[in-house]
Amino acid sequence: MNTDFRGLWLLAGAWIAAYFTMPSWLLWAFTALLALLVGLLLRERHDGAHSTPWFTGPIVFLLGLLAVTFTGVAGSDCGLPSEQAQQRRAVLSFDEPVLPDQEGVLKGRAKIERYWHEGRWVQCEVPVYLSLAYALPEDADSFESIVGLESSGAGSFGWWAQAASEPKVLSKAQANAADHLKRRFTQALDHLPGNAQALLPGMLYGDRSGQDQALSDAMKTSGLSHLTAVSGSNIALLAAIILTMLRLFSIPRVPSALLMIGVVGMFTWFVGPDPSVLRASLMGSIAVLCLLLGRGQASLGILSLSATILLLVDPGLGAEPAFALSVLATLGIIMLSPALTEIFGQFLPSWLAELTSICCAAQFTCLPVIIALNSNFSVYSLPTNLLVAPLLPLITAVGMVCLLLCTPLPSLAHLLLWIPGLPAELVGQVARFSASLPGAARPWPSGATGIVLAIMLATMLCILLIAGRETEHLRVRQVSLAMLGAIPVFVAALVVPATLLYREPIDDGWDIAMCDVGQGDAVILHVGENQGWLIDAGPEDGNIVQCLRRLEITALPIVFVTHSHADHFGGMKAVENSGINIGQRLVSAGFELDRWAGAQIIEAGASVDSGPVGYQVIGPDTLAAKRAEPNDTSLVIRFTFHTRNGAVDYFSAGDMETEAMGALLRRFPQAPATILKASHHGARNGGTQIIDELSPEVLLVSAGKDNSYGHPHPETLRAANQVGATVFRTDQSGTVLLTFTEQGVHSSALGSPVR
Repeated sequence: MNTDFRGLWLLAGAWIAAYFTMPSWLLWAFTALLALLVGLLLRERHDGAHSTPWFTGPIVFLLGLLAVTFTGVAGSDCGLPSEQAQQRRAVLSFDEPVLPDQEGVLKGRAKIERYWHEGRWVQCEVPVYLSLAYALPEDADSFESIVGLESSGAGSFGWWAQAASEPKVLSKAQANAADHLKRRFTQALDHLPGNAQALLPGMLYGDRSGQDQALSDAMKTSGLSHLTAVSGSNIALLAAIILTMLRLFSIPRVPSALLMIGVVGMFTWFVGPDPSVLRASLMGSIAVLCLLLGRGQASLGILSLSATILLLVDPGLGAEPAFALSVLATLGIIMLSPALTEIFGQFLPSWLAELTSICCAAQFTCLPVIIALNSNFSVYSLPTNLLVAPLLPLITAVGMVCLLLCTPLPSLAHLLLWIPGLPAELVGQVARFSASLPGAARPWPSGATGIVLAIMLATMLCILLIAGRETEHLRVRQVSLAMLGAIPVFVAALVVPATLLYREPIDDGWDIAMCDVGQGDAVILHVGENQGWLIDAGPEDGNIVQCLRRLEITALPIVFVTHSHADHFGGMKAVENSGINIGQRLVSAGFELDRWAGAQIIEAGASVDSGPVGYQVIGPDTLAAKRAEPNDTSLVIRFTFHTRNGAVDYFSAGDMETEAMGALLRRFPQAPATILKASHHGARNGGTQIIDELSPEVLLVSAGKDNSYGHPHPETLRAANQVGATVFRTDQSGTVLLTFTEQGVHSSALGSPVR
């Protein structure tokens, strides 16, 4: 072996001490063991003068462990006056910009800057994870609020914090030159496809604000979300691109190193000098400097010493995922990129092989942390990362050029943006496709078992890569490389068939399911154990029976068909032939009864208010339905769920269009409803008056992916945004489940069916 791995002993000891709180008796035992090993080291030796005792590694391990432990004990960091749950007035600020979740709550890492205690303000920075269920201006910096605090027990933040009062903004963030440049760059993306517009700012400088919920979920599920966060691997890739360009001009090593450090420093200023970016900059710079100065014994030593110093300064980093990703990404680049470069160099140009190896090396070593962070980790994460890895150098290199040109030469930047834009669009498409595959929701074992399995897989890949390159024994090298090639094949053969059969368990507490039936409608209301009311059955090829069986529905006491169009009634034949028990078959006055045996007309004014769910038929008018177009004969029904937390209304509009719906609402004005199913799949002729009048919290849109009708129309989405409704779409999320909780309406998605 040519690489000296002893520096990892120091880092391992420091990291363990920072992550775990050790009892005093164990510390005394470690101290005694260290004294014993040092005594053995100082004894009279009979080996060679330059040989190293076998226990040098454990000594370095114990030194790192005890140094971080006693530094943490001796530290005098301020904190809250009590370890118990408490509520107090405080001045806080988020560590980075955060966006509201589906319930409108701002959540993220924050810090208490000062708190009120015994009649005075105590100046003390306390890391917290803050939930703020109040509106906060985008430019707000620090704000005052009453917060409830509960100890987190461990981690990079010590307390869970929840705001209990309206925040009072004390200071606002001032826009600087970097903020103006980011805004101009975002505006320059308006001619690119949707995925490119959303992903490019994140892939270049960590701005995810342009991503909608569906794309964010797809990136997480596919294991690609790390591409839109600034980490050590991102900065290492940027620095490697700069070094490659410098080599093309034959710039000497020392000036190249200085220029690279300058570029990384400017990038850090541009992104924002928060702690995670600073750590990523340090780790990424170390990785590329090691590549520049030689992949010899000093590389791991420099990394290990730097990371250990960071842990000595702030032991809380030991439990912070950003620190772990930075260190592990850099570690992978140093240890694995040489071997991967040789492998990729057999079928890629040398410059592309080196840059691709950096991406893959970071992915291998970060695999356990990515799995630990993403509860919905997909087995497709590794192949998707390998698939998009060759695109990243192009996106980063040309994207940065466009970023710099968007102010002095906007026309040129506008043209060049297609070069990184199309690969970024492809990354988004890969993420969405991967997330829609069977088993993408949670095929990897959860909890400690899944993390240990990921550690074993990552460790095996690292050992085989290192052994395959660095061993001097030809036979060991051949066996290692052969096993390295066999592992992906074995994992694919073992896991993929099981994944195809995998189905994520469904919580039987759901209340409404909007089935993904393509371009059509099918909604199920949960009314009892294995029982549901079905509203429409989607088109003939919509797989409504698959959705019913997935939700374990065996009986349909009532089936409503809003109108006779095939995208609502076409799947009913499959339901009738499925063996599922069907009770009442209810249709509107405009439905031709001879088309469905056993169907009964239900007229406006009919109502049922018994059991867990009641309903009232709002329309259509019986006489008008006799001569109206099929869409305007749609059943319009208001359902009421009687829950422990009060009544929850769901308004189903069928496909009724603007004029007919307007007349209906004038005749029967409606109170606000919690949930609205958008009329006519969110089409423009479905109108926005119903959205304005009902002011729903949730808008459901059932539409086919990439449908030729353009559903839902932007005006519908704009109206939903104006009333503050959260939009759920089958074309983006697949089958959507809504569950009524004390905190409001909780949503989850089952993904798209296999058609």
